[in-house]
Amino acid sequence: MLKQWIRRRKVSKLSVDPNDPTLRCPAEDDDDDEGDGVEGLNDEGLMASAEACYKAWKGHFETDAWRASAAESMRAVSAIYFHWAGLDDIWRPVVDVQFDVVVGISSSYQFFMLREGEVLARPHSCWCPACFDVATAGPGQDARLAPYAGYKVVGCTRAGSAFYEWSNKSCRAKTGGEAGSPDLRARTHGHALAASLAPVGGQWVLVEAYGDDKDELWLGKTLAFGGFNARPPRCSKKHTGQQANKFTTSFNNGDYMVAVQWYERLCESGDGERLEFVMGERQVDVINSTELRLAGFALAPIGVLPAGVTDGIESASVSEEERVKWRLARGDEAEALTWCR
Repeated sequence: MLKQWIRRRKVSKLSVDPNDPTLRCPAEDDDDDEGDGVEGLNDEGLMASAEACYKAWKGHFETDAWRASAAESMRAVSAIYFHWAGLDDIWRPVVDVQFDVVVGISSSYQFFMLREGEVLARPHSCWCPACFDVATAGPGQDARLAPYAGYKVVGCTRAGSAFYEWSNKSCRAKTGGEAGSPDLRARTHGHALAASLAPVGGQWVLVEAYGDDKDELWLGKTLAFGGFNARPPRCSKKHTGQQANKFTTSFNNGDYMVAVQWYERLCESGDGERLEFVMGERQVDVINSTELRLAGFALAPIGVLPAGVTDGIESASVSEEERVKWRLARGDEAEALTWCR
């Protein structure tokens, strides 16, 4: 209806070649010089801007005469109302958001998003079956790119060539509200995971490892902890009130205290295919739920560390059950990494 009305008028500025210097900025005229009841048209009948179009529509359609005519003609639409939002009516941030620059983007031809603000890039594309499976795998699939494997694709037909090696790039927001988005996203996700934990413990969790130069995630298992002063003991407790330091960790209102037993990573295969863990020094650590990245997944036992063999633990002093080695699925760890900051 509105388009048809415009088309019946003279050529509109909004539908002509914007590069035509004779029609680029035709003068607007707010007065109804032609006496046709339509404001916003200049002497040539051109609507010089979106605001002029709004005025013309409003002057023609938003009138008692048009509404009466529409009702008499039994039109499906018998009343139209218009609102104009100008530059002074729309709030815009004072400071534009600035982002990290992806160095070498013009010489990279394949990209893979890891998480918000982080992307992998490589000079040439490879769509061999192994690379295709990795690029299209969804959460929970055991074929995701992850740093513990050096972002390498196992089985890639071009493995070993520098032209097909992935490198980690940053495209994070440095200023503006978006700069804190990854942190807020991670905190919200961690709180949701903590709220879903079984009170009695016994669930595997992956925790973001702050300040660890060798690993991005730590593996732990929740356990009931008497220090929360709950009967019966629980593995987690929600902190309420002002910020406080408890169990050497800082907690804000709404954070959860979560008790975990850590497990140690073994790197026996060296190719990232097997991720093996055994129980480390027996102790309870209380973490903040803002660090949780995955919870409630399954691990498969793949053997027992021989008695007398040490790898950061005194295996001779622990039981056979505590020397069990576990395999962490690559897909589970990759899924947890997508929530890291």
